[in-house]
Amino acid sequence: MAGFWNYRVIFCDTTKGEPALYQIHEVEYNLNGKVSNWSETGAAPFGRSMDELQADAERLKSAFDKPVLKVARKERGYELVEVETGLPASAEPPAALSQ
Repeated sequence: MAGFWNYRVIFCDTTKGEPALYQIHEVEYNLNGKVSNWSETGAAPFGRSMDELQADAERLKSAFDKPVLKVARKERGYELVEVETGLPASAEPPAALSQ
């Protein structure tokens, strides 16, 4: 399925008295902007040169410009929702995809 992805902050509420955790993850969307998948582990910047590494680190920072998400258990499976509103997570498709 074609779509797009971006970096998002995901809040993980822990159990057993451990502190909560925030991490940046890759989140994938379908062409309508609905979440289709997300990375299980947090993202880390990488690059084949210092310039590529720095550019990827800047892309990671873009996650802070979007609402924080959390994983919500549903009757059948899980979904990402916005922490503040509880609404399902979504994103606007990049301009190149919507033309």
